[in-house]
Amino acid sequence: MEMDRRSFLKGAAAVGAISVTAGLAACTTGEGTSGQTSTSSGASGGDGKHTWDVPPAPITDIAETKDYDIVIVGAGISGLGAAEAAARNGAKVAVLEQTDQIQMRGVDVGHIGSQYHLKNGFDLDARSAARFIHLWSHQMSNYNLVYTWASRSGKVFDYIEEMVGKDGVYMVPALSGTAKYGWDSLPERWRIFPDAVSFVRGDETGSNRPDGKSANWTLGECLFDSASSNGAEFCFDTHAEQLVGSAANGVTGVIAKDYDGKFIQYNASKGVILATGDIGGNQEMIDAFSPIANRADANVYTPVDGNNGDALLMGRWIGAGFSKSPAAHMVHQFTRESRTHNLTSFIMSWLAVNKDGERYGSELPFEPYLTNARMNQPDNVAWSIFDSDYVTYMKKQWPTKWETWLEDCDKKIEDSLEIGNLFRADTLDELAGQIGVPADKLKESVDRYNSMFAKGEDTDFSVPAQFLSEIKTAPFYSAPSVCSKLVVIYGLHVNSDSQVCTDSDAPIAGLFAVGNAQGDFFGVDYPVHCPGISHGRALTFGQLVGEALAKDTVITKTA
Repeated sequence: MEMDRRSFLKGAAAVGAISVTAGLAACTTGEGTSGQTSTSSGASGGDGKHTWDVPPAPITDIAETKDYDIVIVGAGISGLGAAEAAARNGAKVAVLEQTDQIQMRGVDVGHIGSQYHLKNGFDLDARSAARFIHLWSHQMSNYNLVYTWASRSGKVFDYIEEMVGKDGVYMVPALSGTAKYGWDSLPERWRIFPDAVSFVRGDETGSNRPDGKSANWTLGECLFDSASSNGAEFCFDTHAEQLVGSAANGVTGVIAKDYDGKFIQYNASKGVILATGDIGGNQEMIDAFSPIANRADANVYTPVDGNNGDALLMGRWIGAGFSKSPAAHMVHQFTRESRTHNLTSFIMSWLAVNKDGERYGSELPFEPYLTNARMNQPDNVAWSIFDSDYVTYMKKQWPTKWETWLEDCDKKIEDSLEIGNLFRADTLDELAGQIGVPADKLKESVDRYNSMFAKGEDTDFSVPAQFLSEIKTAPFYSAPSVCSKLVVIYGLHVNSDSQVCTDSDAPIAGLFAVGNAQGDFFGVDYPVHCPGISHGRALTFGQLVGEALAKDTVITKTA
């Protein structure tokens, strides 16, 4: 079957996320049916104003009022972390989740300074880790938030390791391709630390479990079980619509629509924790805060439309501020279709050329560099070029993992050639014709790249010599350089206690944000110096804020 480059990329752009359907019972009687339609439709609020600038009429037809100490909106990794810590410390907790089950994504969870790391020879100073993340935002993020993750996540993970161990779950070095080993000795711009772990049971070794769910679901299920056993109530198919209160007078609860359309008011005497995730499913917010994310080929977030920026909407409507650091798009170099083989730019550093056959940037698989460069090329198209001696370069680039990447490689290559996300030719002229780039420009780029390989120095984009290759042995290959949007991180403005603030930095009593609803942690891009930091900071701050509220204190006083 033949497929040209535009057909492939068009197909990749249509790739959506596959949601899982195994449901959990709602906290009231009756079975959940489907998630509520989000209030964040992406439509403008009219009169040139954004939806978040036009508060809806207050909901008054309240069918029932329920009283809790802490109400958490969202049952992802941050909400589950908060629920587990709050319930474990004696608080009466309700968790409102718009879908019919907990929601987990990803494979890796990053942290610094745990006993697990120390026992395995990884000992990174917390300030060094915080510096890498803070500098990546051009110092527009809140350093104290970043340092809180770096300095306190170790103890959080010591507890988590103990907690999951009771259920036969244990931590292993991170299993995804984003986690790189041996990269902590590279120059700073490329440096990646082995800070992330994955949670597995039995002899699991892959990024997905035998049931098809990603590895982080194992962690999520442990958090859910512990929170539930300590009395936390989970209300599924329940969509939070409005906060109760104001920026001036504080927040005392949440009004939500339950699975049969009734409005329930959940009062929170100690505080409301917003853990609703990112803004990647809200087109209006993407256009306003992160337009580059529109240039990704695919969206791999699950469930589809589950990340509508609800925290920003509800918060703004009562006077909360938005993050002072700009939105950070998390875009990685794969789509579900492209991952049929391990010779893609997600794994390997190959010469990359644009539609004009010209090299345009560093090819090291360090996501923000690679994906940002691709998304800014003419026609938003680019290609990786390599030759048939790929095994030599895989061993060179992945000295500790090349055997894993080469498993079933020949079959995967043939399958990829058949479906059209890999191209092969006996000459560079023929390859150029297959991918639609000028043959003379492609050969010129190959010649220059080969000359730098021979010298052992990339004088154009500073790719370390270990990651350079030579393109001389036919047949030659090309794979499209693709990009998938995972999340777009832009949350509410918070202080160092993760308490939501107004634009003028005034804390709003009773309102907190964690996970990707927490602003001011990332800025501009999602860096991978510390892989898994998005999940790691979500779990860390969920645990810290949940415990602090249960104990009537704040996280800066509970270190």
